[in-house]
Amino acid sequence: MKIRVDKQEFLKNLNTISSIVPAKPVVTIISNIMIEAKKDVLLFSSTDFEITMHSEMPASVAEDGVIVINAKTIVELVRKLPEGELNISLANDEVSIKSKSGVYKMPVIKKDDYVEISRIEKNKMFNVDSLPIKSAVDNSVFAVSRDAVKVAITGVLLEGAGKNLAFVGTDGHRLALYSIKDIFEKPISNTVIVPPKVLTILRDLIDEVDEFSMGFDEKRIMFKVKNIEVWAKLIEGTFPDYKRVIPTDNNKICIVKKDDLINSLNIVNVFTNPNTRLVKFEIERGKLTINAYQNQTGEGTEYMDVDYEDKEKLVIGFNNNYLLEILKRIETENVKFKFKGEMFAVIIENEISKVDQEAVYIIMPLRLK
Repeated sequence: MKIRVDKQEFLKNLNTISSIVPAKPVVTIISNIMIEAKKDVLLFSSTDFEITMHSEMPASVAEDGVIVINAKTIVELVRKLPEGELNISLANDEVSIKSKSGVYKMPVIKKDDYVEISRIEKNKMFNVDSLPIKSAVDNSVFAVSRDAVKVAITGVLLEGAGKNLAFVGTDGHRLALYSIKDIFEKPISNTVIVPPKVLTILRDLIDEVDEFSMGFDEKRIMFKVKNIEVWAKLIEGTFPDYKRVIPTDNNKICIVKKDDLINSLNIVNVFTNPNTRLVKFEIERGKLTINAYQNQTGEGTEYMDVDYEDKEKLVIGFNNNYLLEILKRIETENVKFKFKGEMFAVIIENEISKVDQEAVYIIMPLRLK
């Protein structure tokens, strides 16, 4: 291998491709990245056995070749090198990088030891707009379970139905559903469970693009953003029937100013039990009282004016952390709560939904002593 590259463009690709390299790899091989020079293109690859990423950049290639090299070392080195051109060559299982200020040599390993996941056929890919996907990721990933025993809910359900796509995340205590209408040009019918790490990577990659390509089959998901391709294994298992969890008869409506509610919850959080983070809501016509108490720290109470016209007073408990995580994702000035009773699931929504996108959050109440 003999190539000449621009340092900044080379570093940009190294940073992207090394983003999936584990900080503490289970096996040494996945602490490396593969760089292949072919014609006038430099191809980068990395994998953690679950996710594989590719990127490419133009380069002046005098001699084709492949290197597999430690990701952390090469990224750290190139980041510190002066701006300008880098000359990279391979000889005797050692790569040499020459800048205008010095020469640096590092060992490489055999390409045959490197593993990748097979790609999805191109005819199973489709173009989608980036903006609604960014919103869907932001409003679903936070709710997934961290419990490795319940494998299916450690991922986000992607449900394609017709031209619509839904993202669902749940941990059994709360549920986030983000629905996008008419995002596909052609109808599809497919349901997959995607690791949250994959969606987080996607979210970062599409931040500055208008559209990208994605696709999935029974075992993998793949997306292509400009010069970067990512494909990953899906999570196996049966996702809960989320539609059965969403209440259909919560007819007690309470409208609250979102920022004021967040501020009040942050204040009383000082007094919540660190294990349960229990806050108590007392809701009556036009008024909300929020209370938190524990022996060691004391008691805090906040009062708010709300739009609530039901004759029945409600007393209900919530995990304050879960509630705040949902409220931070509400996009309207006011937040809408839909109640049925004191021990029934509660719906939280934007006061007004977008025409083509809708976010619905479900939170289970905590039992009050």
